[in-house]
Amino acid sequence: MKLRSTVLPALAAVLTLAACGSSGTKTVVVTKIATTPTPTPTQTSTGTFFAPGTTTETVTSNSVVSTTGTLGTVPTSTVNKAAALNAITAKAKAVVHLTTFRSPTGNIGCVMLDGTARCDILQRSWKPPPHPASCSHEVDFGQGLVVGHSGKGTFVCAGDTALDPGGTPLRYGDASVEGDFACVSAFTGMTCRDLSDGHGFFISRERYRIF
Repeated sequence: MKLRSTVLPALAAVLTLAACGSSGTKTVVVTKIATTPTPTPTQTSTGTFFAPGTTTETVTSNSVVSTTGTLGTVPTSTVNKAAALNAITAKAKAVVHLTTFRSPTGNIGCVMLDGTARCDILQRSWKPPPHPASCSHEVDFGQGLVVGHSGKGTFVCAGDTALDPGGTPLRYGDASVEGDFACVSAFTGMTCRDLSDGHGFFISRERYRIF
């Protein structure tokens, strides 16, 4: 009987507290975007934004949720672009918006126009693959690399050049962002990327990489 006399008052107190505020209270709905934290990007020896082989720019969950349930979704490309742009902005010494520019040495010239990012190189120790049948032999092939909205970077097939000796130098550590594309200048070379899907390329005198 002593145990019962102790439990009942305590239970009554709990019920009294639960009842308090039940009348006239306001329900506040908190809305947030559920995302998976993105690891901090690193500058690798090849000059890439993210460590090779990782998917740090991918947000695995982009549902808009609230205390009352799922409200909708944000397009994945939008979330990825924002995450990639934030990572570049945080890492770069300065962010500029140039459609044409060159490396500090002038060996690499780049253009970001018409939904592409392209960089040509003047002197290189590597060779591109043989001139393919898909590229007219009336124009040059492999004088640089280019990335658009349709997948990985590829070799340039064009009769013009992105090299401009009088172009604005993009200082080492700086990034140029234009539309959906960003290029980062490093002492090791130039990296350009489509922010919406992560594809791009790295180009330098000694090597290149397409991703």
